[in-house]
Amino acid sequence: MIFNEDSRVKIPSILHLIRLGYKYLSLADYSWDESTNIFTDIFKKSIQRINPKLDGDAISRLYAEVSINENGNSFFEYLDEE
Repeated sequence: MIFNEDSRVKIPSILHLIRLGYKYLSLADYSWDESTNIFTDIFKKSIQRINPKLDGDAISRLYAEVSINENGNSFFEYLDEE
């Protein structure tokens, strides 16, 4: 049996996270912004779900604002301001 990073680390980690309730997202099935690692469709649908009064333009502006800042903490600071 040949052991490599996939068999010893990646696959067991994925399986453990799935058992904890996380959903596995295959990169082949989703598009994401490589500069921010944000799954844009999921982001926009989630924002629409928790803020149903926002229209598409407002959500796009929010995404642009979040994606401009490279510091991950800025998103949480932005949420805290609202």
